[in-house]
Amino acid sequence: GRGVKLAIIDSGVDYLHPSLGGGFGPGYKISFGYDFVGDDYTGFNDPVPGPDPLITCASGGHGTHVTGIIGISNPPNQGFGLIKIAPEATIGMYRVFGCEGDASDDVIMSAM
Repeated sequence: GRGVKLAIIDSGVDYLHPSLGGGFGPGYKISFGYDFVGDDYTGFNDPVPGPDPLITCASGGHGTHVTGIIGISNPPNQGFGLIKIAPEATIGMYRVFGCEGDASDDVIMSAM
């Protein structure tokens, strides 16, 4: 994954998690992205976009799960290793799902 830039289109990411770098922006594992919808979006109401793809939903989100599979970093002294796909990749998150519901085709196309 070194030198590779990956973009994920999903439900947002909890980039504050230490295994995902603990922050967002240049110098962090999750270095770019955008929230196309906001937490309250269901696929049927108007999206409320914003620059921050942090997911604040109680579930933690599918996007966080996917991001972890791709690029999680093991915190020091964890005591066990995790298998990951591209731990040294730079990752971006484009959020197209709110906390509940669906995503519309036009929102997904905007993220692409």
